[in-house]
Amino acid sequence: PGKRFSLTAGDVVGPGGVIEGFKELRDKGKVGHFGFSGLGDPSALHALIDSGEFHLVQAYYNLLNPSAGQPVPRGFSALDYGRLIDRAAAKGMGIAVIRVLAAGALTSDPTAGGGSSPEPLSPGSDYSLDLERAEKVKFLIGGDIKSLTGAAIRFALMKPEVSTVLVGFSNTAHIDEAVACSGAGGLSQDAMARLRKLWDNDFGKFNP
Repeated sequence: PGKRFSLTAGDVVGPGGVIEGFKELRDKGKVGHFGFSGLGDPSALHALIDSGEFHLVQAYYNLLNPSAGQPVPRGFSALDYGRLIDRAAAKGMGIAVIRVLAAGALTSDPTAGGGSSPEPLSPGSDYSLDLERAEKVKFLIGGDIKSLTGAAIRFALMKPEVSTVLVGFSNTAHIDEAVACSGAGGLSQDAMARLRKLWDNDFGKFNP
């Protein structure tokens, strides 16, 4: 109990794998579709997508690690998911974005976020590192974007392949803020260009 374990792609879609249990549930009418959380070794995640057995993937995608949906340079300090979103969309899968607020680092009150977790959900995305990265994207606040939260959600929603964004909340104001992002439009071309420079430089790591 409390210990993490891992499965290989073969454990999931190979003979006697997890997928057989899913299919049995489907055949019994218990479920109609199934998916998986896109966390772990990117090559294994890509193999699951390529298998064609799944209908949805939860993709780790945010302003601080956009690699599931945007190109990042070799040596990028957060885990490179290799544009997993695009790969899944090409297979006709639905995409649900997770960690869009980077465990609270992309909110107006990051001290209320998930920084107490001893291990990051995704390698290279330690909470303290994400807080530093978040400082460098605050230029996004302005005009009709009133907060980093709004910028983060609108960034995720603007990617056409994204089906939905899962947003955590602790009060009704958080819900209202998230709902207001739906249909509000994405980030500007200038904002995306500035983000691209940040990502290409790994938030200043390559050229401090």
